[in-house]
Amino acid sequence: MTEWWQDLFDEKYLKLFREARDPLRTAQEIEGITALLGLNGVQEGAEILDLACGYGRISVPLAQIGYSMTGLDLSTVLLDSARETTAQSDQDVSWQQGDMRELPEQWTGRFDAVINIFSAFGYFEDPAENQRVLSEVQRVLKPGGVFIVDLTHRDYIMSSFRPTDWFEIDDLLVCTSREFDPISGMNQEYWLWADERGERHMLSFRVHVYTATELTRMLSQAELEPVAYYGALAAPPDLLPFQALSRRLVVVSRKDQPSLENSDGRKE
Repeated sequence: MTEWWQDLFDEKYLKLFREARDPLRTAQEIEGITALLGLNGVQEGAEILDLACGYGRISVPLAQIGYSMTGLDLSTVLLDSARETTAQSDQDVSWQQGDMRELPEQWTGRFDAVINIFSAFGYFEDPAENQRVLSEVQRVLKPGGVFIVDLTHRDYIMSSFRPTDWFEIDDLLVCTSREFDPISGMNQEYWLWADERGERHMLSFRVHVYTATELTRMLSQAELEPVAYYGALAAPPDLLPFQALSRRLVVVSRKDQPSLENSDGRKE
């Protein structure tokens, strides 16, 4: 039996989500990410890993700005689309297929920053597997490196929970059905729609959603020190501060740098 994340990211997902992501919103998110990187000392030319990069929606614009981008994703379909985009835009991005729980050994200590955008964390039923992702992030960061994660905020989901909802993408009407397990913290969603030929389609996914308290504990356990919290990716970053019912949970954390010792053995 395959997991949902092995099947979800196919041509249907690509068509639906590529159309759903407003270019203006993407531009605003890029501004927000760039502002956070700069605020935390990650300058143009730095090596950045886009973890769960999808079809390159975030990686390609960051490469255009001047960052040295690597994108990792499990989906062949999404990576093929990302490669097409870079070929057409003449951008140099290194695309890598792989599992976020087991990053390449040669990446140890390589990246100035790792980014994980658009709720691409919490995919695994076993909490230990999600914790393992953070441990891998810590491993591939340079000392002092920065990790930016952008998730749907659990407290917001609970405050505005609707078992059934609708949204539109161009002329397409999509029905959303939700089930939330308050014990495991897993949120299951089903997206159903009919295309222009009347054919019905469905996507489903099941992710763990987090409070700021939970995510802080997990980051600390992975030896990533949270340094700032925001309610969205925005520029300037404090334009949307993190609040009790913020829709998004954006956390910036940092890998510790080793202490230096003076000649007399005292740490600086």
